Amino acid sequence: MPESVDVPAVLGVAGDFVAEVLDKEKGAEVTDYNIFRQHAAKYEKEFMEDMTSLGVRMPDVLTRVSEYIPEVVSYIERIVSNGMAYSSQGSAYFDTIKFRSSGHTYGKLKPWAVGAASLAGEGEANFETREKKCPQDFALWKASKPGEPSWPSPWGQGRPGWHIECSAMASAVLGSRMDIHSGGEDLRFPHHDNELAQAEAHYHHEGCQQWVNYFLHSGHLEIEGLKMSKSLKNFITIREALQTFTPRQMRLLFALQPWNKPMTYGEQSRILPPTAQAAKLELISFFDACHQSLPSSQPQKLSHPIAQAAELELSSRLLSSQQGVHAALCDNINTAAAMDALSDIVKATNIYLAKQEEAKRPVQPLVLERCSSYVTKILSVFGIVDPAHDRPGLRESGADGHASTSGSGQNAAILDAFAAFRDEARAVGVV
Repeated sequence: MPESVDVPAVLGVAGDFVAEVLDKEKGAEVTDYNIFRQHAAKYEKEFMEDMTSLGVRMPDVLTRVSEYIPEVVSYIERIVSNGMAYSSQGSAYFDTIKFRSSGHTYGKLKPWAVGAASLAGEGEANFETREKKCPQDFALWKASKPGEPSWPSPWGQGRPGWHIECSAMASAVLGSRMDIHSGGEDLRFPHHDNELAQAEAHYHHEGCQQWVNYFLHSGHLEIEGLKMSKSLKNFITIREALQTFTPRQMRLLFALQPWNKPMTYGEQSRILPPTAQAAKLELISFFDACHQSLPSSQPQKLSHPIAQAAELELSSRLLSSQQGVHAALCDNINTAAAMDALSDIVKATNIYLAKQEEAKRPVQPLVLERCSSYVTKILSVFGIVDPAHDRPGLRESGADGHASTSGSGQNAAILDAFAAFRDEARAVGVV
């Protein structure tokens, strides 16, 4: 290749095509399986770094299928012994006919897609193969091809099928029942339906008819109106998105969007959409007002902290907003509606502060603290502001094991959260 050619630039454009050609021509020559682990480790590390950048909490358990091969093999063996899988030419397949005749339902999540030829390849169903008893049967264990990672099994050297790894690993950690299972909308069928079938077949003699209680299928991110896909070359990484938005802005964008609906990202989204911009400006105004009004030291003593009509009205609005947030989150985790309910108390607080200033009446800190504390609590749950204590002013436990509320520590946690949000917004030119 000539020295003048920009190799990284060429690979950036044609890398996928080059990799596909090289894999087809040279893939069978790969004998060092550590190459696959190094490849996966690279992207695993980047993924974890991206999650940290977005403020996502780390999982309690991290599973890798290459570390669960014995569990996968054992899982398949039990399905075979239960009569709902069979071996064929070094592979093992799930028997959908036997599964149904054993009292189970196949394709619960998307029954109209069962047998769809367009999804066969994704499910490793391969309608054309002669290895299977029924076209809808899918691979639990695949005989390995030259150059593929492989492990020993009762059916010969091979690798797990696409779906079995999830059923086996989740069962190893959670057992025969799972409450909530999440994933993208495109995984509904065949992946999640096949997961369900495998688990129910595995736990058949325990009477398992419903391995998962709730599925949360998230909407796709669309780029310029099309589903984001590497094959369509309209792919954007988290790191690229964070060059346009801050992590806090990203959190706000997602909180204002129904989690199970498509979300559009494109040139028009390289600035905050009007709804997100308005929400952020409203919160900044709220934070600024509270920052100026809440004392950083012990509040003045009040004989009747919320005795006045204005304080009673604000307290009533707070209760209404709390009920609205709770109802929204109970309704399919509707964070957008929860943000609307939270906006009500933000607006009410801003109005209260403006009226107090206009009437030259003092602000009553206790009711204001209740409102600001609740807003901070919910925003911290959504990851939009840094976590703060439910009650402003509570410090970490002291030497005696009791929380301190005295002196300059009063309100410190909530004021820090306010200041961080406001200062970041100003730094990126929002205000």
